[in-house]
Amino acid sequence: MNANSHELCQEKVLILKEYVAKGEEILSSIEDWENLATILEERDQLLLRLKNMEDQFAELKGNQICTVEEKGQIDSLIKLITDMDQNCIQLIKAEQQKTLQDLKKNQQNQKVADYEISLTPSYGTFLDAKK
Repeated sequence: MNANSHELCQEKVLILKEYVAKGEEILSSIEDWENLATILEERDQLLLRLKNMEDQFAELKGNQICTVEEKGQIDSLIKLITDMDQNCIQLIKAEQQKTLQDLKKNQQNQKVADYEISLTPSYGTFLDAKK
C-alpha cells in the first residue's frame, strides 16, 4: 500500500462522513420539505465525488488499497448511511401521508364553508332603492 492509496482512503472516509451529515440534515428537517431538494442535490454531488474516487481506486491495481481499519470504518459508515436512508424513506412517507390527509381535510372544510347558510339575503335588496 502506498501513500497515495492511503490518502484516497482517508478522503473516502471524509466524504462518507459528509454524506452522513447530509443524512442527518434530512432527518432533522423532514417537515421543511422546501429545503430537501437542496440537501439532496448536495448529497448527489458527494456521490459523484465518490464515483470519481472509485475510478481512482480502479487505477491503483494493488491488492491492498485500504488498511483493515479503514475498510472497517468505511463499512460501518456505509451501514450507517443505509440505515439513515431507510429512516428518511419512512419519515418522508409518513410526512407525505400527513400532507395528503391535511389536503383532504382542507378540501372537505372548503366544501362545508361553501354550503354555509348566508345570513344576508341575496334577493330583494334593490327593490327599496327608490325610497
